[in-house]
Amino acid sequence: MEGLTEGRIVHYALDETEHRPAIVVKVWRTADGQPPENGMCNLQVFTDGQNDHYHNEHLPFGFEKGIAWCTSILYSEKKEPGTWHWIEKA
Repeated sequence: MEGLTEGRIVHYALDETEHRPAIVVKVWRTADGQPPENGMCNLQVFTDGQNDHYHNEHLPFGFEKGIAWCTSILYSEKKEPGTWHWIEKA
C-alpha cells in the first residue's frame, strides 16, 4: 500500500460517523519489505477520553486515558468500524 509508513497520521473508524486521528506506529510488511495491500498496521489512536467510552469494542487498550493502542488494524475504503482510512480532505 503506497504511502503507508510509520509516523503517518490516518483516521480510525469507531463507527460509521465517528472517526479519530491515529498515528501509525508499525507497518506489517511483506517478505520483500513492502507494506501489505490490506494496509495492516498498529496504531496509537487519539480518543475523546471518556466521551468515547461507548465505543469500547473498537478501542481495546487504554482508551479511557486518551490514547488507545490498536493492533493489526486493516485499511478500509468503506470506513468500516475498527479499520483505518486516509484522512478526508476538508
